[in-house]
Amino acid sequence: MADTQTADTTQQVTSQIPIASPSQKNPKRVAAGKMIAEKRRQAREEQKKKIAEAEAFMAKEELRKAEEKARKAEAVVDPPVEIEAPVATPPAVLTTTQWLSIASIIVSLVAIYYKREELKGAIVKIKAPLAKAPAITNEPVLTAPNKNVIPSMD
Repeated sequence: MADTQTADTTQQVTSQIPIASPSQKNPKRVAAGKMIAEKRRQAREEQKKKIAEAEAFMAKEELRKAEEKARKAEAVVDPPVEIEAPVATPPAVLTTTQWLSIASIIVSLVAIYYKREELKGAIVKIKAPLAKAPAITNEPVLTAPNKNVIPSMD
């Protein structure tokens, strides 16, 4: 034996001790792990199905909303024409607010007119006495009261 080891140096050295049998796994644990993995797989598949259903529902809703907007836009752009004969327009009816605004405008104009007449009369009165009045030569002199006088206590 020694001769074969020295002659062949390229061989790998192996142990002469027999290898122990591989460790045995607990079959109950293995079965439980497989059951858990199966449940997780089923849960993932159900979740994928629910997500797909939700996406389909959302897509249908978006499509419905887009169609509704298109119908509204079409109705606004091209309204249906039912009557082609000319329609007599009703006489214009003013609302209460419009009548009040017209009345306030009229009252303002009248007030401006009378104020103008009143101002004209005042200006004529002011100019007339100045032109006719003679120059005043004796103006009364105003004097301040004496400060040293003690007022009576009656």
